[in-house]
Amino acid sequence: MTLSVILALSACGTSTDSSAFAGFTTGTPEELAEAESASYERLFAEDGEATTKRVEGLRTLKITVDEVAMAHTRVQQYAGGVPVWGGEAIVHLAQDGRLAGVTDTLVNNVQVDPTPDYSADEAIDLAVDAADGWSAQSDDPSADLWVLRAGGEDHLTWRVQLHELLGDEADALPVIFVDAHSGELVWGYDNLQSATCSGTTNFYGAVSVDCLLSSSSYYLEDSTDLLGAYSWGSTTTSLSYVSSTSTTFASSTATNNTVEAYYVAQKVYDYYKGTYGRNGIDGAGGPAAVTAHGYNFITSTANYSRSYVNAYWDPTGLYMVYGAGDGRNSGSLTTFDIGGHEMTHGVTQYEANLTYSGESGGLNESMSDVFGAMVERYAEGSSANVWKIGEETWTPSTAGDALRYMNDPAADGASQDYYSSTTASVDVHYSSGIGNLAFYLLSEGGTHPRAKSTTVVTGIGADEASAIWYLALSSYMTSSTDYAGARTATLSAASALYGATSTEYTQVGNAWTAVGVTGSSGGGGGTCSSTTYTGSITKKGATAYAPSSAGTAVTVAAQTVALTGAGSNFDLYLDKKGSSWSTVTSSTGSSSTESITYGGTAGTYRVRVVSKSGTGAYTVTWCK
Repeated sequence: MTLSVILALSACGTSTDSSAFAGFTTGTPEELAEAESASYERLFAEDGEATTKRVEGLRTLKITVDEVAMAHTRVQQYAGGVPVWGGEAIVHLAQDGRLAGVTDTLVNNVQVDPTPDYSADEAIDLAVDAADGWSAQSDDPSADLWVLRAGGEDHLTWRVQLHELLGDEADALPVIFVDAHSGELVWGYDNLQSATCSGTTNFYGAVSVDCLLSSSSYYLEDSTDLLGAYSWGSTTTSLSYVSSTSTTFASSTATNNTVEAYYVAQKVYDYYKGTYGRNGIDGAGGPAAVTAHGYNFITSTANYSRSYVNAYWDPTGLYMVYGAGDGRNSGSLTTFDIGGHEMTHGVTQYEANLTYSGESGGLNESMSDVFGAMVERYAEGSSANVWKIGEETWTPSTAGDALRYMNDPAADGASQDYYSSTTASVDVHYSSGIGNLAFYLLSEGGTHPRAKSTTVVTGIGADEASAIWYLALSSYMTSSTDYAGARTATLSAASALYGATSTEYTQVGNAWTAVGVTGSSGGGGGTCSSTTYTGSITKKGATAYAPSSAGTAVTVAAQTVALTGAGSNFDLYLDKKGSSWSTVTSSTGSSSTESITYGGTAGTYRVRVVSKSGTGAYTVTWCK
């Protein structure tokens, strides 16, 4: 079987000149054409021969460039000119065109005769008879051909869409797949997707939530955002639907806990989507742990075990778990900040994947506290409670307390609030206090609450602070990032968002200094200060240095360098002198806007600007 590529957007079928490609920006027609061409190249390169053996045809469905200048090309699989149900892939490209990942649900080795024996009208008659007959139809049915793999067998099917909307609780939109060769009914589901239900929560009163109507029952499922919530029923082995025959879910302890888990998941989803354009926990609409009613749902589960005082993100099963609490240490763990905390563990898993041990583990926990607090702030507005974690549910008999305090971590009696040589050996829930306090000070301003430092931080607000933290997590941290690395990563993010000479950049450094994280591992290294160098390159291939080819002494560990130029392709290098000069890091994109970060040791360093193509003026801002 050979590979045939069918392009729905014929104007996008020709690649632009890769040498002229300067990166994605706002999704111009030229950028979309480049994204499409590059996506097919990357998609085929991923599997090589395997791809040509399993995929007969692809057709472009959609190309987008998102808020962070990443391009996403969605393709539909075809077999014999017929679309394959569920056979899709999304190729994700970074801003500079490099492959960032592939979401692949292509169906392997489809084998089907694409010529139907039954007509569309015959299939419609069979589907109507299997439903409620013609008297139940409120509009004309429709049918189109799809290849459907069911029970391990490929079927050529007519997808028949029926309309039974007569204004009562029996309303439905059945979708029935009829085998186009045998006339048998292969599969079906009710596509009446959208409804609004109400339910009672423990901490947020009566709430409205999107729900799904299927076979006269309403479920805590959202077929648009693909969110679902289910109950363990106080077990650890049996997961069940929570449903209602009306749009109001009757109040009970187990139902209220599940409604609240679902409501919280919607707020977490909305926060990440509305603030950062992130689609789901994995950034691609998933991950899905439960498949129900024809959909794959991002899954939250409540009422786990008995008297269970915990909540967690399952990194293997890829779903949320909430305990109902024991009524003494906690109530149900289904609060905005706890839900935001745990679901952010999922976000971290798909981004930096910070190892859950030592300093990287404390940083992992801190990231979850930060964005748990930001979800609460998004849902309820700013207040002092934003900086308390779990205040609604923790020790119900003690008013005003919380599980953790971001504004004063040591108030819980165990958390660290200043970096030390013991931080790597402290439980990750308690070493998280260092990152929590740094974020609080950056947002709100002030000094260390227990006077362990004298650094004064000028607050930049939670919106800008969280933007820096999110970009650092998604673009500048790795699985082994420690607190010194977190300082470097957030400075890099601040530089990228606001500039290396901005107030935001300066205050990020001050916030980390205030909690004892000042550069190198162990907390030493000093705070960098910025110097700007200007110059020009008059010949392609020429090199310029800052401050000179001899370099300069650098005493801090965390350095950042930003290069800007006009209309050329300049590359940026940071060199360190030992027995000879060696390059320690570089940025070689396709424009003259480059930035690098480096967390090393003190020594003699220099910056090199090299013209890959073009000439002109440049500016280097070096924080050292």
